[in-house]
Order: sequence, then C-alpha cells, then structure tokens
Amino acid sequence: MSERAMIGNVGDQEWTLVRTYGVYRIPAAGNDVATLEVNDRIDVIDMGDNRRLEVPIHAQKIAEDLAADLADFGVFVAEGEEPSTEEIEKARRHLVDVAKKLVFEGDQEWARSHNYRLLSDLHRRAVRRLGLEREWAYEPEQMADCPVCGERVKPGVALCKSCGAILDREKAREFGIVSPAAKGKNTSD
Repeated sequence: MSERAMIGNVGDQEWTLVRTYGVYRIPAAGNDVATLEVNDRIDVIDMGDNRRLEVPIHAQKIAEDLAADLADFGVFVAEGEEPSTEEIEKARRHLVDVAKKLVFEGDQEWARSHNYRLLSDLHRRAVRRLGLEREWAYEPEQMADCPVCGERVKPGVALCKSCGAILDREKAREFGIVSPAAKGKNTSD
C-alpha cells in the first residue's frame, strides 16, 4: 500500500478529527489553502475470540470520511496530488454561498424574534466572512485599561474619559487637544 490523498482547507478554522485508525489535524487556511496529506492505514478489528483482523483502509476513503461533514466550512478532497486552482476556487465559492445562506437565515430569525440567543456563532461568523454589519451580529469591542487610573477605555483613544490622561499624544495633537509644540511620550509607552 502506498496510496495517498490530499485534503484542502480554504476555511479559517482548524479541525482535529479522531477516528479508530488515527487522529488527523486539518490546519486552518489563513490567506491561502492549507493541506493535509493522508496515507493508507491499517485498522484492526477485534473478532472477540482472541483473533484480530487487519483491514486496509485506502487514503482516498480516509480523506473522504474526514472531509464528509466539513464541506460547508471549506474542507475538500483534492482530486490530484495537490489541490488545483479550480478546486480551491470552487471551495471558496461554496464558503461564500453558505455564508450568504446563513446571513439570510439570521436576518429572517432576527426579524421574527429579535432574540440574540436564537442566532448561532455560525451566523455571526458568516457576517464577518462577508464583511457585513448586522445588528444581531454585534460583537463588543475589546477594551484596555488606562495606565493612569485603571478605567476601561477603548483602544486607540487620545484621552482617558475618566482622568483625562493623554493616552495617544499624536492623536491628541492631531485633534488639537495638546499643542503641536508639546513633546513627550504617551502614557501607554
């Protein structure tokens, strides 16, 4: 046995799949396509009477099993030794189509219920994937601590709203909060 198969992933999520014949990690794509080479394996079946039966499992069957439920997330089995440009583009188009469907479902659910809990993370991720904004997909901003008073502030603000400390001198100078001649370091430096 020397067969191999290639799994491609154009999605932004890594997958770890556990099977009786092994553990497989399909890496996340980032900006391109990530791949996982799969080789033939031998699985062992316990016959129940102290006998074991070795069963060969071909790489193509393993790859198809691993990718079976992940097509909507950008995972596919390449037909050749490497994913072709056409296969990659087809998987990306499928990802966009699935995202559009999820956003449509999210819009319908929001119009019906206005209940955040009825919308899943898949719906919110679809909004991000398409670069859209939806009220129901709101994500709170990360906050930072003011180094002077410890108050929670939005990152990148010029002044702390609580104590007035200058957090970004360049931005404060740009908006006329401090004089252009004022020199010094940011309090966050």
